Amino acid sequence: MNTVYRYLKWDGYQNEFNFDPMDMFKEFSNSLMEGWTPDEAFDWTLKQGINSLNIRVMGIDELRFQLSKYKEFQFQNYNLKKSLSAIKEELTKIVDKELTAVRDKFHNNTSEIRKRENLLKNLSEKISSTLGTLSNYDFIDTEAKNRFDNLMKKLEDIQKIENFNNRYHQRYCGKTYLEFEETLDLINKVLEIEAIEHNLMSGTFGNVDLEKLNSIISEEGYNSFIYLRDLRKNLENAGLIKSNGELLELTPKGIRKVGERALQDIFSSLRKYQFGGHETTQSGSGTVKPEASKEYEFGDPFNLNVVGTLKNSLLREFNANKIELAPEDFEIYDMEYHTQSTTAVLLDLSWSMSFQGRFPAAKRVALALDHLIRTKYPRDNFYIIGFSTRAKILTTEQLVRTTWDSNDPFTNIQEALQVASRLISKHRTPNKQIILITDGQPTAYYLDGYLQVELPMFFGGLSPRVTFETLKEVNNLTRTGITINTFMLDDSASLRRFVEDMTRINKGRAFFTTPNQIGRFLVVDYLKRKRKIL
Repeated sequence: MNTVYRYLKWDGYQNEFNFDPMDMFKEFSNSLMEGWTPDEAFDWTLKQGINSLNIRVMGIDELRFQLSKYKEFQFQNYNLKKSLSAIKEELTKIVDKELTAVRDKFHNNTSEIRKRENLLKNLSEKISSTLGTLSNYDFIDTEAKNRFDNLMKKLEDIQKIENFNNRYHQRYCGKTYLEFEETLDLINKVLEIEAIEHNLMSGTFGNVDLEKLNSIISEEGYNSFIYLRDLRKNLENAGLIKSNGELLELTPKGIRKVGERALQDIFSSLRKYQFGGHETTQSGSGTVKPEASKEYEFGDPFNLNVVGTLKNSLLREFNANKIELAPEDFEIYDMEYHTQSTTAVLLDLSWSMSFQGRFPAAKRVALALDHLIRTKYPRDNFYIIGFSTRAKILTTEQLVRTTWDSNDPFTNIQEALQVASRLISKHRTPNKQIILITDGQPTAYYLDGYLQVELPMFFGGLSPRVTFETLKEVNNLTRTGITINTFMLDDSASLRRFVEDMTRINKGRAFFTTPNQIGRFLVVDYLKRKRKIL
């Protein structure tokens, strides 16, 4: 396909239309939070476009609306009632001329005249049918024959107009009557629009004629189309996505960006909360803070700031031949001390999490914590466990793609706790915690190695056996020193009773919160607790 380049004179009013893959990737990652696959998220982004502070790109739906407006303008301005009038008049003249010739030639043959008149006077109202009927007719008049042959050359165009009239004639209600050639031009324009619409819907952007598109839609629409057409290639060139056969996948860089985006979303709502960093006054492992230094004191780790030390010596006493250091000149880099933790996030994937924005909020928090810990606290151990009727370990890549289980209504907190216990017990860190994110009481459990499901005996109640087995697992975890912090996205009476029992056994904490608040609560809580020995 040929590439068309458009050059416009700069008048000082045009907006720059710079492509930044991250602008669209933000919209793309928002769809991933809803539990969509990368392919579904990409298709939805193409469909809806993007509206941000940096750029506005029309999606496929808005581009199609522009095309529809163009067609609607034609409906309101043009009329097709006279599109075949000239052809009809010409056909009538041809038939009249032939009838005259028939009567002259066969004036002594009444039977032949009657037969031909019966054919010529009972022709179809549909012009293409009439032409088809007369194509086998033996014309008497030579001029009529020649004129008929000229009409036959237009048969294909006549049929095109007839078919078009059958589809649209009632919609073209304007005051400008189009004749034969003008109607053909209109049909070609409509077919071009329909071809563009088809390519937009099917995603075959490379088949769109750019010159024709540019003549139909606005400059913003044209630029948006170029943006959408090149989006996949640019995201791939940016290293954010890749193709695996016919499927679209996130690259490791793309997965990191999704986590980074999730963390940014949460922190953007925390600007008014001036919580501190991850530091603690307690002894423990630490990292150098190159942006902060202090005067050396006896007992400090000797992380020498050479530049600061030499500068202090020169400020105290300048000597052109040598630099002499005194004890008070020594300056060291400050240290940031923090504790090491092992954390497991238990993410409810049951069907009820799809309501009221619960799952996207919970998934965003899990991704944010994953990114926070892997980038800022790499010595921490972090696991994500998804659970509905069964529990499973999720990698970061799997978490990005995961969604709630629409076919699985049960909630197996017991197995999720068991999986978390096995993972956490592998590490000898002093701080061990489970973060449980759910919106319902337990309804599934294992007994003697067999999976059991047990719904409450009445609405709003608790199932005695599943509650007992789940709390028994809470008790086992408590004895190993694992703290359970529960973030509940519902506050029903039965759920409160279950959480109160769990908190009483484990001495952990429970937060009854909403989807739009869970990120603030959970991240702030995690950072605060990292400042001290748990």
